[in-house]
Formats: sequence, C-alpha cells, structure tokens
Amino acid sequence: MDQDTDVRNDSEGFELDPNSSEVPSAVKPLLGIGIDNVITLVVFGMIFALGVLGNSLVITVLARNKPGKPRSTTNIFILNLSIADLAYLLFCIPFQSTVYVLPTWVLGAFICKFIHYFFTVSMLVSIFTLSAMSVDRYVAIVHSRRSSAIRVSRNALVGVIVIWILSIAMASPVAYNQGLVYKNNQTFCWESWPNAQQKRIYVVCTFVFGYLLPLLLISFCYAKVLNHLHKKLRNMSKKSEASKKK
Repeated sequence: MDQDTDVRNDSEGFELDPNSSEVPSAVKPLLGIGIDNVITLVVFGMIFALGVLGNSLVITVLARNKPGKPRSTTNIFILNLSIADLAYLLFCIPFQSTVYVLPTWVLGAFICKFIHYFFTVSMLVSIFTLSAMSVDRYVAIVHSRRSSAIRVSRNALVGVIVIWILSIAMASPVAYNQGLVYKNNQTFCWESWPNAQQKRIYVVCTFVFGYLLPLLLISFCYAKVLNHLHKKLRNMSKKSEASKKK
C-alpha cells in the first residue's frame, strides 16, 4: 500500500562510484532543513500516520476470528499484506526520514543494511501476495466446483510462508551489497556492488521475477475471471429471453 516510498540514503538516487574521491553535491552536508526537505518530511509523516492507522485497523479486524470458524483464504492474504506494509512503515520510514534532517548517516551499519533489505523484502511480499490473491480469485470464480477443496486456510498459510521465504531469499543481495561508505570525513549508506554487471543481473532478475511475471499472472487470472463472468451473464440473458418467449 505504501511501498512506493523510495528507501535510499540519497534522496536523488546517487550511487557510489568506487573510482571517485568526491562527494556528489546533492548529498553534501545540509546547513539547514530546506523547504523541499520539510515537504518531504511532512509527506513521510502523513504516510506513516495514515499507513500505521489503516493497516493496524485491518490487522485488528482480521485477526479476530470466531472460535471454530476457519479464516477465509482472502482474509489470510489481506492480513499478510497488511502485516508486510505495517512492518515496512515501522521499520523503514522512521529511519529513512533522518536522511532529510541529518547531513550524514548516523544510524550505523546494521540499520543501513536492514532498512534497505527489509524495504525490498516487504515490496516483494506485497507483490507476491497480490499475485496469490489473483490466483485465489481465479480458482474461486472460474473453478468454483473444485474451489472448496483448494481454497482452504492451510493452503493459504503455506502460500504465505512460501512468499516470505522467497522474498527473504530474493532480497539477500541487497543486504550483502549495502553498507557504510566513508568520504571526506562523512558517512553514507550506499550500495557498493563488486562490479556493475552483477548489479545489472540482479536488477533484471528482480524486474522479471518481482514485477513482470507477477504482472502477467495477475493479468491472466483477472482476464479469465472477466471472461468467465461475461459468459455467465450472456448465458443468463439468453435464458431470460427464452423464458419470455414461452
């Protein structure tokens, strides 16, 4: 829900050039908080407050379950989506906002790695959960006769576990290559890949498996759902016309 906020130590998207001894002008120490940084902090604050409130309410409502009544697969996926978003808001946004107040990184190596790593994890969890929800809708509508055997809470929980394991594994290169960089007596939290080719490979793989394939899967599932509903409506209209002629 709030994954569009870019979690980087440099607000303009600069990356470390290992051959350069200069600090990019856009990330030099700030003499004060400029109007652009104030606006950014206000936006961050609004996203944080509304996101925490909204996701907390969703989690509170869905976490309550009547005794003896299993949770629906849809509710499990929505709950997982809200947990991922809430964790991102709590663990990433507050630390990232310091970039717009402080001239250098002061939170240490662990936080530097963690917030960038968890940003990627939560993003992938959200994408994969949305993909799983589209498959769930497809099974429920297109294969309704068999859906009762497939759409059970146990299968949904297994899917959630697989989603988290896959996301944690896919995001691991981010944690490995993110770290503190010291330039001109200043500390920055930057990506530092061994070479540009490794980064390109990771970016392409993340794009394919974390965006393109999920997008194709979601598009396929909802296209099938719309086609199925269209056929049912057309058949219903034909039956209605036939009954009127009798």
